[in-house]
Parts: sequence; C-alpha cells; structure tokens
Amino acid sequence: MSIRVGLALLAIAACTKASPPPAAKGSADPWATKPAAPDTPERRKARADAALGRVAGIMPKLAKLRQLDFKHDIPREVQSTDDFRKFVHQEIATEMPADKAADQSQALFDLGLLLKPANLATLEEQAFVTQAGAYYDPKQKKFFLVMVPDDNTILDTISAHELTHGLQDQHFDLQKFLPDEGSNADKLDDDASSARRFVAEGDATFTMFLYTASAIAPDGTVPDGVIDMLVNQLHTFAAMSPADIAKMNAPGAMGNDPDIMKSIEAMNDIPATVLVPMIDSYMNGALLVAAAYKRGGWNAVDDLFVHPPESTAQTLHPDKYFAGDHPHRVTLPALAGKQLADVVLGELQWQVYFSLWTPERQKPASEGWGGDHENVVVRADGRPIARIATAWDTDADADEFAKAYVASLAKRFTKGSGDPTSAIGFDRGDGAGKIFVKRDGVHVFAIDGADSARELAALVAGTKID
Repeated sequence: MSIRVGLALLAIAACTKASPPPAAKGSADPWATKPAAPDTPERRKARADAALGRVAGIMPKLAKLRQLDFKHDIPREVQSTDDFRKFVHQEIATEMPADKAADQSQALFDLGLLLKPANLATLEEQAFVTQAGAYYDPKQKKFFLVMVPDDNTILDTISAHELTHGLQDQHFDLQKFLPDEGSNADKLDDDASSARRFVAEGDATFTMFLYTASAIAPDGTVPDGVIDMLVNQLHTFAAMSPADIAKMNAPGAMGNDPDIMKSIEAMNDIPATVLVPMIDSYMNGALLVAAAYKRGGWNAVDDLFVHPPESTAQTLHPDKYFAGDHPHRVTLPALAGKQLADVVLGELQWQVYFSLWTPERQKPASEGWGGDHENVVVRADGRPIARIATAWDTDADADEFAKAYVASLAKRFTKGSGDPTSAIGFDRGDGAGKIFVKRDGVHVFAIDGADSARELAALVAGTKID
C-alpha cells in the first residue's frame, strides 16, 4: 500500500524544534516563535500555498545535502483532510477487504497484540489520517500536503521529508522496494516489510533533521560535530514512547497549534501494535541510516535500498545488519481449519507484546530474536488456535523469552490457572482451551487454544527452522 511508506508524521516533524542546534553567530533563528494570530481558512490556504511555493528552493538544497539529483520535478498540492481520508480508506480497503480485516483483527487479539477486539482496517485508517501531516504517493509520483501547522519551519521540514521520498523513488523505485501485497511473487513477510519501512522513513527522517540543521549554516552544509549532536538527539527521541512524544509536544512545550494538538491527542486511541511500528520506523530508522552514514557516507545509505535489512532485529540493532546476521526461516506444519493470519512478528512486535503484558521485561524478552512464525487457525468447532514458533540467538535469550511469555499469561487470562510448561498446561479459564509452552534449546514453541500437550508436540515435531 503506497501510504505505508512516504508519510510525514506531524509529531515527528515537530521534534525538529525540540532541541535545535545553536545558530551561527549573527544568523537568524529559524526556530523563533511568533505570537499566533487567530487562524482562519484563508490564513491556512495562504500558509499552504506559501509552503508549496518554497519547495522549488528546498529541492536543490536537499539534493546537495542528500547527494542525489532530482531527475525531474515533483508535483505537489494541498489535499483536504476529507480527501486524504477517502484516499486512505480506499487504499486500505483494496489491500485489506472487510473479511480479511476481520480475520486479521481477531488473530491479533488471539495473539495478545490487541487489548480488546477491534477492527485493524479502522485502526490503521485512524492512525494514518490523524498522524500524517503530508505524504508522498509513489504511484502518482506526487507530494500532498494535508495538515498546515502555523509554523514555517515545521512546514519546510515536512517538505524536506517528502522530497526525500521523491528522491528515493526516482533512484530506488519505492513501489518495488516495498511492494503492495500481491504485486510481487516474492512476497515480503510482515517483519521484513517493517524493516524496509525503517530504511525509507529513516532516510527521510535523518535527511530532514540534517536539512533543518543546514538552514542555519552559512554554506548550507552540516559539520560532523553537528551531525554527531543530531545523532545523540535521535537516540533520545528513539528511546521515547508515544506517550513521551505526546508530552514533549504538549501545549506550552511546543505551542498550541491545533493540527499538532489533534495529532497528539489521537495517539491515545491507537493501539501500540499499530502506532509503535509507525513511530519507530522514523526514529529508530533514522539511527539505522545514521549508522550506515557514519560507516560509509551516503553511498552506504543508498546500499540499504539495494541490500535492505531482512528483519526489525537488524534495524533495531544495526550491528546485526552490518554483520550479516540473517533471520532464521521458520515453517509451521499445516493445520486443518480456516486460517485467520499467518505472520512473522519479529523483534519489534514482540516488544509491543511484552510492553502490554510484562513491560518490565519488554526489551530483555524480545532482544536476541533470531526468527519466528505465527498463525491463527479456527477449528471446525469454531475455536481459534494460535501457534507460535521462535528461534533465538542464545539459550539465555530463549530462556528469557519463554519465562516472560509464561509470565504474561496470568496477566492476559485473569481466570486462568496451571503451568503451561507442564503436561497439564495452562487453562485459560474462559472455555477456549489450554496454552502449552516448550523451550527446546534456542527454540521456543507455544500453542494457545489446544486440548492437550499432544498438539504442542505435533507443532514442535513438524516445525522446520532453517
């Protein structure tokens, strides 16, 4: 889906004003805030027209900074929120029809990634519409400005982000880099798709931060010392939760722009399984790109598009990517019934899982990830069964994950009882079967909704891990 990459998140763009580098002596401060006048549709239109008018001046500066030439101009226009919502709705409906959305939504709930039943298509539409300040559509080859905050620096930052996506598209073909579902015979798994979004959004975010910093340099370049400072800032931002970002952009901290405030307030209604991968692809993606840049300049960043990371473990830990630490391919045995979802969660979604149920173990339990495969199947009697098979770097990593997963069950199923690692298993207490968990060296298996341990044994025996 074209909108899965190319969005400029308003809250992320606003972060460029949080800790600006010092202005050169005698230069104007582009972060200076003027008293806000009452907003009107006429003022918003004037701001939007002016922002798009400045794009022609931004493009050559950005091309010089990113060391990629624009092969042609990038069309741009203002799009109303209503039109953007219609566009997002159609894109999501095409990729995720109602029956598929219902199946995947139930699967996410069954796997413990949603706290309550919800519709995934609705959640994604809500996330895109409320968080995007602008977007670049690689199908139309056009940049659309959707929100118009009353701040020229943020508007130009958004433009720099989207124009970087335009450069990516002209040089690396974003539609091939992150194909829509069904458009490529070699379909990417969910985690690999997320990893590629880290590259595209990370490059655009890193470049937009550098562009903003270059605005205060006499020759438009960014010294190494300033880059190092920006990377330190990115580390700070990447460590923030969505709640931390909301607090940083709260009224009084970053002004009271209504577009920014609406975006921040909407974060509270977006589940972590949707919101966290979206935000992390920007900040942690920028750290991946910064690591590549420090190793080999823009040529090394370009190589991320030619030889993209294969997992979020590689994007969250760039050393894994540079060391060629490839994920294991995990293949589950067939199981009769209607399949709701067949996914690879990856390290990032396991982080989300543990943040919901055992937050004190969030990172220790998910780090050291080496591969996984999950599916949810509905049996003939209507009971869903979730099967999980994972691979880890070390025995200690596998043990940490297994213990944290077992501990999470008591939080998820408050009426449950028993030991999932025993032959008796953990009874969910809701009439939907039992949960069994087994660690076998660096591999951990779990089955949720089973009748007996025999079903776990079949999972262990039939799973292939390469």
